[in-house]
Amino acid sequence: MVFETITAISTIGLIVLIIILILSLAILAKASHLTIIAVENLVELTSLSEASAGFVILSVMTSIPEMTVAAFSIFQGVPGISVGDILGSNIFNIWIVVGVMAIIGPLEKVRSDFLVEMVDILFLSSAIPIILVIPPLSAFSPAIGSLVGTALIGVFIFSVYKMARARKVPSVVPEEVTKRKSKKVVIAKVVGGIVIVVLAARFTVWSASTIATSLGVPPILIGAKIIAIGTSLPELALDVTAVRRGRIRLAIGDTIGSNLSNIALILGFVLLTSPFTIN
Repeated sequence: MVFETITAISTIGLIVLIIILILSLAILAKASHLTIIAVENLVELTSLSEASAGFVILSVMTSIPEMTVAAFSIFQGVPGISVGDILGSNIFNIWIVVGVMAIIGPLEKVRSDFLVEMVDILFLSSAIPIILVIPPLSAFSPAIGSLVGTALIGVFIFSVYKMARARKVPSVVPEEVTKRKSKKVVIAKVVGGIVIVVLAARFTVWSASTIATSLGVPPILIGAKIIAIGTSLPELALDVTAVRRGRIRLAIGDTIGSNLSNIALILGFVLLTSPFTIN
């Protein structure tokens, strides 16, 4: 009798988790759609190019999950978790997010000097941390780490400044459209939409990992991998939605900018605030 009761409760709990997972995915999809529309309106009102908007606005805000992981890992004295999350998230962005975008959208249309420049900055920021693993310097990694962290944050600030200056050809926005779309309202919609996307992604990952655990999946398979996938889910949802709406440059700007935010801003912050020793 006791065993049957426990089984019934676990079955009900599993059904509830599946419902939460389905609802989270539905909210994630809808919030992503509304957020991209709000970003499109913001691009129209500010004359930012799509790639700049993706880089400066979307990428920083979709990196909030990685920032949260970094803050908690530093506070708990285990910065390696954040470093693993950063690397895993960037790999997911390149392999999965860009891969899915390549399947559903013509990426050859995004070739431009501006995007090449963005990739060059990303390459530079990815090369700087290699200093930490050079044998003669690795023994001094805590001290070198602070210098590398400072350099990475400097690269991030420079890149945001440079990308924010990139503008599209000014277009004449009808007066009635300007009245209907207030910048403050549009920005609020962008921020609110991304918050909902992040929360929906959080519940999606939590319910999926809990279901996997209840089905006997080894914890090692859902540990760091789930963290990296979960923190990259907002980029996947928003960028796929952007590509489907024909905003390919916006999606690519977000992907490149997100990787730069991870490797420059967040890793730089981790190296500056914790005595992290490279293994």
